[in-house]
Amino acid sequence: MKTKRLMMIAVIFGMAMSVSAQEVKESKYGTDSVACVTNLSMYREYFKQWEAAKYAPESISMEMVNAWRSVFLNCPRASQFVYTNGEKIMEYFIRTNPQQKDAYIDTLCMLMDTRAQYFPTDPKTGASQVANIMGRKGLLIYTYNKNRYEEAYNVLKDAVALDPSQLQGAYIDAYFKATIDMVNNEKAEKMTIINVYQELSEVLDNNIGALAETETELITAKEEAETAGDADAVAGFDKQLEKNEKNININKGVKNNLDNLFQPFASCEDLIKVFSAKMKETPDDVALLKRITTILDKKDCTDSKLFLDAAVRLNELEPSPEASYSLGVKFFKDKKYSDAATFFEQATKTENNDRKYRAYRNLGMCYENMGSLSRARDIYRRAAQVDPTNGEPYLLIAMLYAGSSKQFSGDIESKAVYWAAVDKCVKAKSIDPSIADRANSLIRSYTSAFPSMETIFFNDYSEGQSFQVGGWIGESTTIRARK
Repeated sequence: MKTKRLMMIAVIFGMAMSVSAQEVKESKYGTDSVACVTNLSMYREYFKQWEAAKYAPESISMEMVNAWRSVFLNCPRASQFVYTNGEKIMEYFIRTNPQQKDAYIDTLCMLMDTRAQYFPTDPKTGASQVANIMGRKGLLIYTYNKNRYEEAYNVLKDAVALDPSQLQGAYIDAYFKATIDMVNNEKAEKMTIINVYQELSEVLDNNIGALAETETELITAKEEAETAGDADAVAGFDKQLEKNEKNININKGVKNNLDNLFQPFASCEDLIKVFSAKMKETPDDVALLKRITTILDKKDCTDSKLFLDAAVRLNELEPSPEASYSLGVKFFKDKKYSDAATFFEQATKTENNDRKYRAYRNLGMCYENMGSLSRARDIYRRAAQVDPTNGEPYLLIAMLYAGSSKQFSGDIESKAVYWAAVDKCVKAKSIDPSIADRANSLIRSYTSAFPSMETIFFNDYSEGQSFQVGGWIGESTTIRARK
């Protein structure tokens, strides 16, 4: 077995040394198409057997490795499977040969580079995939040897620069971890973490925004199919919605992990210290001013003089929805709700989906604090339309309803607001599991305010009966008794 493994190592090393000098014709099957097709068929057959055996060590064969190597060297355009299968072969050797791990990682990197060269677009979709390939390359380097964090950092940085929309969640996670390693090992300044955090946060926000738009389109299409009675189409849309929802949750999970990793570097004191020095150096750097206002807002550091100075300067240099948002936050903190509402209204014009959502949410809070409950609800509904995967707007509406109970008289009418509030909480957690704890806490509180069974009975109603909540709420709900 040891002799066989040494032979395999020699084969792989020979491939790594010779591939750079290999001149390949434009033909898909190289200069010797017969040999290429033969080796392609041979390695695939052996690979299927190895795959069926769950990549067991005793099932890997020298014949498979030799045939695969020949295809890779002599007809690299033959099939993209040459690279995806080759990746599994290399990963196997990395796992089973720890002493030779770095040499195999080098070969795996060469494999990814060659794939990007010969298959820059996905054969199935025709879409560019170079950034995705490079992102995976960086992930694999970091996964198999974290001591090579600097190499992984540079590869992933380039992948983001190529096309951030191609990056999967795992690549983004690895990039940020490698960035932290760079700073901890004094190969990058602390500002690098802040810059990369904002960059990746925007990538994730854009991903979630795009997926939210897709979900809205799919829901509309599904409803049309239901109206038309097309059961097959409905089933198809259900599968697409399930996949889309999974991708949303993955991106939200990565974003949450990013926030957790950033936390040790994100105290208001640290952020203000770093940003103050940078702003002093370049007070008119619009990109820096945007970064300062965005991150200080996310980390709730908006009471600082730095935030106000940056917001005001940004608005002077480049009036924009982003600048308006920052000023809105500052006026809101100062309880100048009318002024804040003016700026948040302007901020809703932004193209950034996350910032647009936050602008509508905060605008709704302004009107709530000004006593315009109906207007606040309308704006919270608009926030929900901007991000249909976020349950927070429904919790805010629930709190509006519950908080208005004193506006209604009567044993039933004054309690009906809590039924409507619970309805909104249930909807909130049904579309956004991440807020289930908050929703359940509110549900417990509001349920305890339901009328008793006796009160319902003596007012000539019964449990389960439909009830129209009056006043500004104007919604239908279901009568329920306090348990």
